[in-house]
This record gives sequence, structure tokens and C-alpha cells, in this order.
Amino acid sequence: MAVAIMQPYFFPYLGYFQLVQAADHFVLYDDVKFIKKGWINRNRISNHNRIFWIRVPIHKLSQNKTIRETLIAWDAGFSSKLIVQLHSSYKKAPYFNQVIGIVENVIYKKPSNLAEFAGESVISVFEYLGIKKNIYYSSQLEDCEKCGRVERLISITNYFNDSTYINPINGKNLYDKNVFAEHNIDLRFLLPELPEYSDNSRKRFIPGLSIIDILMWNDVQSVRDMLTCYTLD
Repeated sequence: MAVAIMQPYFFPYLGYFQLVQAADHFVLYDDVKFIKKGWINRNRISNHNRIFWIRVPIHKLSQNKTIRETLIAWDAGFSSKLIVQLHSSYKKAPYFNQVIGIVENVIYKKPSNLAEFAGESVISVFEYLGIKKNIYYSSQLEDCEKCGRVERLISITNYFNDSTYINPINGKNLYDKNVFAEHNIDLRFLLPELPEYSDNSRKRFIPGLSIIDILMWNDVQSVRDMLTCYTLD
């Protein structure tokens, strides 16, 4: 059994969903500090062959708050602006009606904090794909919250009695497999693969866009297949 842990991102890219898919238990790391200019509250879509940023506005932005303590500025007109952006970019996409419904359902729940909003964007995609995943918030676990970074990952893995911890490949220079092995945990690194797909208009394929882009242009089974396009080291 394997666990993976990652900050909740707003409709993240395919590699994030591959990480969730690879794990038996996935933990949304919501009680760690919010990072400015990261991927937690923003992502990219394609708008007529151009990369276009979509952002969740934050109330009193601060890196001294955890992701769960970070509040969304709903009065900034974010909801209507995002829907207009998606209509402009994807109204001719074959799965527009289904996917715009997913986004609207997430938006209209209007949770006050960023952690729940971003987390719901991940959960809603798996529900749309018909895939049951065990997803948790770290703030709701009884683990070693005050531990160091590595110790916390080990503590959460032990919380689920799992024998494997899966980390994104960019953590290869941060974490030592031997340290995890001392706690009887097999540390694995996930290398995502981002298969090309057609949107009938782009002159070139743009990898790493928000999952929204993939869902707009691909049927459910195709997206489910993409979730398995990764390797574990």
C-alpha cells in the first residue's frame, strides 16, 4: 500500500493526478505554509494558441499563513471572470458542457479557504472520471504535525500503515531512500508522462496545462488512460 502527499493545487496539471492515481491514500498537505507565485492558487489554460493564466484571488495574501488559513477573495468577481475565460477558450471543445459543469459546481460551493477549494477541484475530477480515491487533508490527521519535513512524511505514511511513500520526481535531490528505509518505508519517485492530444486548433502541443484543458478535449476513458502514463523509480 502506498501514500502520496502534496499541497492542494487549483485544477492542477496531469502529473498531479497521476500522483493521486498511483497512491492508495492521498493526502492534501493543507497545514503547511502557503507559497506565493506557486501553483496552489493558479494554473494555465490555452486560449487560441496562447497560454493564459487563471488565478484564485487571495484575501490579504501572506506566506505566514497555512494553505487552510488562506482565504479566498470571493468579492473580487473571480467566479464570473473564470467562467467567461473558459467559455472564450473552450466553447467549441467537444466536452465543454460536461467540464464547465464541473468547474461551476466547485466554484458555487464557495468554501472560504483555499485548501478546501483547491482540494475540491481535485476530488471533483476523479468523481467525473468515475474513479474512487481515498483523499484526506493533513490537518485532519492525528500525526506528528510539528515534526521536521522528512519526519512528517514518514509519520503520515505510518499513520496509514503503508509501506511505500511516493513523491514527485523533483524531490529526488531532497529525500534519501535510506532514511525512509530505516523506518521500513520504500521511497519511490514518480516521473510523469504527458501524452499529446489534439484540440483541433492549436498549432503546437502545449504540455503541462491545467487538467481543465485535457478534460475539454478528451473523453473520460482517454483521460483515465493518461492517469497511468507514469514511471516509478
